[in-house]
Amino acid sequence: MFVKTKPALKQRIIKEALLAAREEKGLSPEELAEIVCLKGWHIKELEQEETFRTFYSMAIKIQAAKKIGAYLGLSEEQYLETQE
Repeated sequence: MFVKTKPALKQRIIKEALLAAREEKGLSPEELAEIVCLKGWHIKELEQEETFRTFYSMAIKIQAAKKIGAYLGLSEEQYLETQE
């Protein structure tokens, strides 16, 4: 018997949304990092790069984005794009 699984959904972080929300609150990357218990370079990578140099995996980077998005008052749809 075979079990059909759903194709894995990929998520992409809309970095411009996180950057705009942070700037709207008047926070520097370092200030936001301190509030959400991350490092400044994590915030900069989330806002500027498609890679995950400072994160161990894309899943961890997305979890960090969710933490930041929640603090900034964004819904996931505003800063995460889901693709098949």
